[in-house]
Amino acid sequence: MPITIEIDQDLQEIVPGFLENRAKDLIELKAAVENNDIKTLEKIGHKVAGSSGGYGFDELGKMAKSLELKAIDGHFEECAGLVGQIEAHLNELEIVYVEMD
Repeated sequence: MPITIEIDQDLQEIVPGFLENRAKDLIELKAAVENNDIKTLEKIGHKVAGSSGGYGFDELGKMAKSLELKAIDGHFEECAGLVGQIEAHLNELEIVYVEMD
């Protein structure tokens, strides 16, 4: 089921690049899970958490922040689950550009 997100039309030119970078992050996250690399999970979680809100991807930002915190706490299994949630979220996104004030 698609997850529809309304994004300010002023961001229409840069959102595809943002999402392309998240797809690259996802490849790194999956590799980090395979390699038990909790530092990479923390680093990418931090980066995505910090940038997502500015583009209107609040839910993605929350998941990434959760990933970062679980990695800091050493909860690897929960990190692996969050990576799966992030992947599902990204795969189901449907962007609608709207005029915002």
